Amino acid sequence: MRWPALALAFAIAAIVFLVFETRDLAEQLGRAEVAARAADRAAAEAHAATAQAAAEPAPAAAPAMATPASAGPSTDALAFAQLQLELHSTQQQLAAVKALLEQRNAEAEARAAERSRSMDRPPMPEGVRLCLVTLQQVLHEEGFPGVRFLQAGRLAGDVLEDVEVLVGDAAGLEVTFYVCKRLTGVLDRGTGDLELRLYEGLATAGGTSTKLPDDGLPLVFRGLDGRRLEQRLPYFVRGEGVHPDMVAESRRKPTDVDASVRRLWLERFDVLLAASGTTPTWRLNRFRGMQDGWFLDCELVGTDAKNHVVAGAHCQRLAVEVDAASATVSLRLVDGVLRRGALESSITGEGYRMLLPKRSPNDASQAMVGMVVSK
Repeated sequence: MRWPALALAFAIAAIVFLVFETRDLAEQLGRAEVAARAADRAAAEAHAATAQAAAEPAPAAAPAMATPASAGPSTDALAFAQLQLELHSTQQQLAAVKALLEQRNAEAEARAAERSRSMDRPPMPEGVRLCLVTLQQVLHEEGFPGVRFLQAGRLAGDVLEDVEVLVGDAAGLEVTFYVCKRLTGVLDRGTGDLELRLYEGLATAGGTSTKLPDDGLPLVFRGLDGRRLEQRLPYFVRGEGVHPDMVAESRRKPTDVDASVRRLWLERFDVLLAASGTTPTWRLNRFRGMQDGWFLDCELVGTDAKNHVVAGAHCQRLAVEVDAASATVSLRLVDGVLRRGALESSITGEGYRMLLPKRSPNDASQAMVGMVVSK
C-alpha cells in the first residue's frame, strides 16, 4: 500500500503546483494584454490627431510676420512622434512578455510531462533497490560519501540497467549526474579497486551534457575491502584475480590446518592428557598440521604439581598410539628433542613412546574421536 499512497501524494502536490503556476502565468498575460490595449488606443488617437491636422487648411502667412528659418516643428508633430515612440516601446515590451510567457509555458509543460512520466514509472523491484542501497552503503563506509544512486530499472545477471546516479567530488562542490543504459561492477581483488563502468548514456555537469564513450565510462573507487564487498554484493560485483590473503593461503602446505581446527584439537588433547597419570603432566602447546592420523611440528610442555615448567619436547610428528593387546595408550614422538631439567635427548626416526598409564584405548578413542594409530 505504500507505493499507491506515495503516488497519490505526489499527484496532489503536482496539481497544486500547476494551479499556482497557471495563475501566475495568467496574471502576467493579463497585464501584458492591458498594456497592449493602452498602446493601441494611444496609436489610434495619434493617427486621428494627424489626420485632423492634415485636413485643416494652413493659415495664411502675414507679410510682416514671416516664420523665422530657425523655428521648430509644430506641437502636433512632436506629440505624434512621442506617441509613435511610446507605441514602439510598448510593442517591444509586449513581445518580450509574450516570449517569456511562451518560455514559461513550455517549461511548465515539460515539468508536467516529467512528473507524469515519473508517476507512470513503476517502482523499482525490491531486489534492485536492495542492490543500490547496499552498494551505496558500502561505498559510503569505505570513504566515498559523494555517491548517490537514484534509480535503476532492473538487475539482469550482474548488470544494472537504466541507472541514474549522482557523483560528487571530494570537496562536495561539483556534482555530475549520470544516466546510462547499463552499469557493471568489476573488483580487482589484488588491489581492492572497484570499477563501475557506465554504458550508453549522458554525463551532465555544470549545465553541460556529454555522451558517454562507446566503450563505457569507468568510475574507479580504490582501496576497498574486496572480500567484504564480494560477500555483500555477490550477485552484482564480479571479482577478478585473487585476494592478498588468498595468495598467502596458497603458499601453505596442504597438511596445514587453520586456527579454528587447531584450537579444537588442542582442547581434545587437554582432555586426554589432563588426568593421564604422567609425571610431569604433559600438555600439547601447539602444532602446525595433520596427516594420516599424525600431528605435525608439535611442541609439548611438562609441568609439576605447582604448575612449574620442568620439561619440554619438540618433534616433527606425534600420534596417540593404542595397543589393544596390552590395553595401553602412549604418545609417540618421532624426529625431535626431549628435555627434562638440564638433560636433553634426541628423538630419532624410531620414535619415543610416552606412556599414559591412566588412559585406556577406549578412553583415547573417545577423547580423540577416533584419531589414533594402532601399534
